[in-house]
Amino acid sequence: MGLACRLSALGLLLSALLVCTRSQDRESVFAIVGEDFTFSPKVNGTIREITWMKNKDKAAEWEQDAKSPVYYYSLAERGVLETSSGNLTIKKLNIGDAAEYEAQVLPVGVDQLQYTKFVLAVLDPPPPSVLNCSITNGQIRISCEIQFSKDVRYSWYRDDRKIDANSPVLELKGNVNPSEKVLCVREVSKTKINNSISLSTCIPENPESLSRGRAGLIAFFVIIIILLLFMGALVVLWKRGLLSNILDQIPTKHSAVYKSEEQHLTDDDRFPEESGQKEDYENISGRNQEPEEKKNSKESLSMNQADNSSNQEKTDYENISGGNQEPEEKKNSKESLSMSQADHSFNQEKTDLKLESETD
Repeated sequence: MGLACRLSALGLLLSALLVCTRSQDRESVFAIVGEDFTFSPKVNGTIREITWMKNKDKAAEWEQDAKSPVYYYSLAERGVLETSSGNLTIKKLNIGDAAEYEAQVLPVGVDQLQYTKFVLAVLDPPPPSVLNCSITNGQIRISCEIQFSKDVRYSWYRDDRKIDANSPVLELKGNVNPSEKVLCVREVSKTKINNSISLSTCIPENPESLSRGRAGLIAFFVIIIILLLFMGALVVLWKRGLLSNILDQIPTKHSAVYKSEEQHLTDDDRFPEESGQKEDYENISGRNQEPEEKKNSKESLSMNQADNSSNQEKTDYENISGGNQEPEEKKNSKESLSMSQADHSFNQEKTDLKLESETD
């Protein structure tokens, strides 16, 4: 009995030591959703067998005689086990991957397992943010701090040149070039968040340049308003029919030349035939002071002759029209002949009237 009790007590002691050893190898880690995370166990010697547990379930295992590892549950498509080092990688983490993982390693030539535990926390990505800048005592102060539950590493770049600063706030002293850009890189786990800002947004503009800019903007809007009012007036005039009257009153170059030439022309220059007839009529009336009845008889005679001439023209025109099969040029020649005969008859009547006036 004494020996049995001693052995049981020794077993309990060894178990307690083993539990203490396993609890000492427990490590808390975190990662961001969407990242790839790798667990690295502590291994002394060459691995003969290795088993990865997720909580109390198998996640992956490998034996020396097996060709490739075996994966269980969600790690079947996202897990990668390196048999030489025992590292387990989970790709594209999600919230469901948060758990306690344990590596159980059996080295070659050793009959005791080696344990390594990890407690993995999977976090959402940090919230987006922008850089803020201000000027204090002539110094430009740029802040890119974010609030996160885990440690954040900061690094700064000025026009692609790295600045030795691991702080969420960067201070620039002395004169700076407004065209330069400052980049802040925030790292959480394997996730990087980059934001940049131009120093021109941090430097206030000259009041004179601001006033000139405002004046130019005001002038631009005034010109736009004037153009809109002008176009509106044209539309109103067009709808009321007044626009065409205004355009007709505006003299053009050709109309002005034509008008000036008309001013130099007399009535005789414009209508020379009427002028000649007017002179003949005045000569006849000046020489003749015939009685009213004689004048009427002579006018009747001239009207009869004119009617005869008109009938003759009508007859000639009908004769010409009767030949429908004649060519167009022949028809035109006959019409010209008829018109010349009518002119000749009119001139003959005019001559007879003049001779009668002289005889009387």
